[in-house]
Amino acid sequence: MLLAPEQAYFLRENVRLTLLNARLGLLARQFDSARADVRTVERHLRRYFEIDAPHMRQTLETLAALQRDLRQETLPRPDETLAALSAAAGGR
Repeated sequence: MLLAPEQAYFLRENVRLTLLNARLGLLARQFDSARADVRTVERHLRRYFEIDAPHMRQTLETLAALQRDLRQETLPRPDETLAALSAAAGGR
């Protein structure tokens, strides 16, 4: 990363908070917002970090897989999940 130490700290914190925001968007079933946050993180990583480093390639692959997973909006509803869990527990 080619930034001053103070700027590097704030960049890392910004990336961390953006990923946390993506998590909250996913939990709130706001898939468009979560996808936008993941794209923002990827853009920051590509701009400010050395993308040829092995750990950065792995991170970018993980973000790409996350974006693919976020395209599938057919998640089960919580009541369906609870019904399936109670049905499985009743069969013991």
